Amino acid sequence: MEKQTPEQYCQLLSINTRSVYDSVGSVFCQILQKNIVFNAKGFHHLHYKPDGTARTVSERIHKLTLVPLAQAVIRNAVSINEERNVEIRESRKKNAKILKAKQYALVATVGKKKPIEVRVIVLEVENSKNPIFWSIMKH
Repeated sequence: MEKQTPEQYCQLLSINTRSVYDSVGSVFCQILQKNIVFNAKGFHHLHYKPDGTARTVSERIHKLTLVPLAQAVIRNAVSINEERNVEIRESRKKNAKILKAKQYALVATVGKKKPIEVRVIVLEVENSKNPIFWSIMKH
């Protein structure tokens, strides 16, 4: 049997993670007192940087393998680790409207066998109903 390349592994991981991701819908965050929505924008951000360039294969693998822990981090985080004011485009189009937004970094230790500290970034766009899952990484 041929050994799969990191690119092939990443592609399979992305497909499998997508079904887990899509099944989440939203998770209530005690700290923000809001539901965090898992939508297509958040999943896209796991693969691409805000400027539209693709993340490296290793970056994508790193983020995608952590996605199953996102719900636990959002539920169990006890404080906002960091808050940032940012500007993002309304869509991926070049001349899209710039919107004001706030990023919250939530950190929690998750996992029973090998506990790790994971940081989830939540994005709240001004005048939007609910904040969205934006990113995930080891803390």
